[in-house]
Parts: sequence; C-alpha cells; structure tokens
Amino acid sequence: MIHLRQAQHSDADAIAHLHTAGWRDTYTKVMSADFLENQAQKDRLSHWRSALNQSNESETVFVAEYDGKVEGFICIKLHYDAQWGCYIDSLHVSSSLRGHGVGKQLLCRAAEWVKSRDDESPLYLWVFEDNTQATAFYQRLGGTIVERTLSDMPSSDHAPVFRISWKNAGQLLVSAC
Repeated sequence: MIHLRQAQHSDADAIAHLHTAGWRDTYTKVMSADFLENQAQKDRLSHWRSALNQSNESETVFVAEYDGKVEGFICIKLHYDAQWGCYIDSLHVSSSLRGHGVGKQLLCRAAEWVKSRDDESPLYLWVFEDNTQATAFYQRLGGTIVERTLSDMPSSDHAPVFRISWKNAGQLLVSAC
C-alpha cells in the first residue's frame, strides 16, 4: 500500500536518487548524456539537500512510500507566478510503480494542499514535449496545454516544453481525484 506524507530532510538523498533516475529514464533525447551520467546525481543531491533543509510555508514536498521506500515525490510552490499561480515543480515516480496510480495520488495530495491555502489559484507545470506519456497523463487529469516554448533548464538544449495548466485546485481534484 502507498503511504503519502510530507517530505523530511532525511528524504533528500532518496528524492535526489529518484529524480535522477527519472531524468535518466525519460530525458535521454532532451538532456546530454554527459550531464545525465556524470552530473545529474550530484546536481539533484545538492538541490534536494538544500531545499529540504529550508522551512518555506509557500512550498512543500510530498513523498509516496511503498514498503518503507520513497517511490515517488511531488514538489509544489504556492503563488509562484502572478499569472499562472501555483507551480508543480517536480513529479516523479519510480519506474517500477509508474502506471499504478502513484502520480495521480501525489497530484491529488498536492491539489488538496493548495486548495486548503488558496482555492482560487491556478496550477501549472512544465513538461518536455518529447515526454508524450506525461503529457497524456496530465491531460487525462484535466490539464490543458496553454503554451509551447523552449526550455531554459540547464543541459536541456532548449528542448520544446508545454505549459500545462488547471484553472484551480478544485478543478484538478474533480478531474483526478
């Protein structure tokens, strides 16, 4: 059974490992092989150790545990953008549990968190155009592609990305949960 909970500083290494594995599984056509193999793990370790060491009431991370192991996570930032609202910064699920509803559970938990703080704010995320499975997943859960642009993410070679948006957390909850 999947257990969702708020991430703790002690989860940083597990989240970084999962994040790196997700990039390596999914972004081989988007990110350089050198970055994925030689720099991504160190980059994600530094990022998550720092992020989870800070207290920020407008940002949270939830993890999904299965048999006591972190198998998924989502990071959401409240009121991140004046126009687009709350930013779903990361959503990653281990390859062994993809397609088993873990991503949906994490999105629902994040939407509940947002709704309890601001039930009118829109939500959005970025997804690489090449990641057709994730794009289809978000669309099945009521997300709408509202923009196509080029990524400014380091080591992404300015690959095309979609902005996917929900009107508010309530819409996401109705569509997905």
